[in-house]
Amino acid sequence: MKRSSARLDGKKKLVALTRELEQDIKAYCAERGVESESELIRQALVKYLDADCRDGALKFSGLKSLAENVESLRDMLTVLFQYLRMMHVSILAYHPEIEEEFKTAAFASAQARHEKFYGNFRERLRDDPAFFEKLLHGYVTGELDGQA
Repeated sequence: MKRSSARLDGKKKLVALTRELEQDIKAYCAERGVESESELIRQALVKYLDADCRDGALKFSGLKSLAENVESLRDMLTVLFQYLRMMHVSILAYHPEIEEEFKTAAFASAQARHEKFYGNFRERLRDDPAFFEKLLHGYVTGELDGQA
């Protein structure tokens, strides 16, 4: 099957080859059925350039995905901080200051209740395999990347 020479219509380049390299090229062309040395060089260049472009495209795609994930996390943190601020304003609005003589006892009580609450929260997270399975599932399926 004779191929068209339309592929080789560009500017000609002169490349000096050693005898050994020229023999290797002829042997490779004969083994693989490549019709000419020019065609072999054209195929090698296309493969080399395509591989380079694909790697660059993959890197760019990865960076783009990473940037999108960072932006998504930034948005989540912004919402979380807005929520906490509103909650704090609400607490201040609906719970007036207490008298000075009760402040020390109230603060100590609040710290003790907070430690108890936080301890229970940590235990609950540790003992909640479904939560970690959900995170793992999201990671494996790509849901965390917005790919699912």
